[in-house]
Formats: sequence, structure tokens, C-alpha cells
Amino acid sequence: MVAKKPITICQERFYPHSPEDVWAAITDPYALAEWLEPNDHQPVAGHKFQFRCDPGLCGSGITECEVLEAIPPFRLVWSWVNVPSDGKRPRPKPMTISWTLTPKDNGTLLTLEHSGAENCKWLTRNMMRVGWGVMMKKMISRVLASVDAGKFRPGAIPLKNRYYTCKTIPDHFVR
Repeated sequence: MVAKKPITICQERFYPHSPEDVWAAITDPYALAEWLEPNDHQPVAGHKFQFRCDPGLCGSGITECEVLEAIPPFRLVWSWVNVPSDGKRPRPKPMTISWTLTPKDNGTLLTLEHSGAENCKWLTRNMMRVGWGVMMKKMISRVLASVDAGKFRPGAIPLKNRYYTCKTIPDHFVR
């Protein structure tokens, strides 16, 4: 068997906001729910959490994660496993999502590295590449408009305007 060539999806985006504000946008569970998916995230190394939305084209709607590293407000690393929807396929190998926040020009350069993407199908991998780009360009920017002094105020992206649906998931995930 030939080993798969490692594939890492990389995205960078500059935000005219402090690292503390960008940190809030990528760690506050309410902020994450608005730009990514409903979750029970806490930025503490060892914390296991899930992103949840309704099942769809990308599977079961459940992504199981663990915070592998959290150094506020500079670095956050998650393990990331998309749970298969049919329960018959084997669990894929975990991927790693790394966020690096670098102070720059009175703002923050946010770098995303999504490694382990070789374990996904071509279509899924390309959907993730496009999705992360949209999230970093449009969605995080919208959420940052509701962050002040490192605190997020919910309501930047109303539930009806989010890209996912969550009619079938537990209420404690919906924010």
C-alpha cells in the first residue's frame, strides 16, 4: 500500500482587530456557533467537544474534536473528526486544525492550517478549502464586529442567516 501524500489546507487573513478580539471570535462558543457551527467548545487543552448541525451532504452533522493546545491569545489547536453518517464506514483518522494569531500592523494576522486532509475524499477536501476561505473572509469578519475588549456579543449572524440548519440537534448546542 502506498502512503498518501500529506495535504494541508492553509488560509491567512489580516483583521484590524487585537489578538484578544480575534481570539474571542475563534474560541467563544457563541461566536463559533455564529460563524462555524453550534458547539460545546471551551479553549482549554484536553477539552473534548463537538460541532453539531443537521445531517446533510457532508455526513452526520457531527464533528468530534479535542483542544490539543490553547495559548491565549496566540495559538489554538484542535483534533477534528467528521463522524460518518451511516455508522458502517470506519471512523476517519483525526485531522488537525491549527490557529495562529500574530500581532501585525495594529491588528492580527490569523493563520489556519488544516492538516490531515489527505484522509478525506477529493470533494470533501475541496469543500473544506473553499469553506475555510469563506469563513475567514466573510463570517469571522462579521463576528469580529460584535467583539469588544475580548468579549463577544451574540447576534452578529442571526440563526436564519447561517449556512447550516440545526432543527434536529440538542437545544444546548444551539446558540
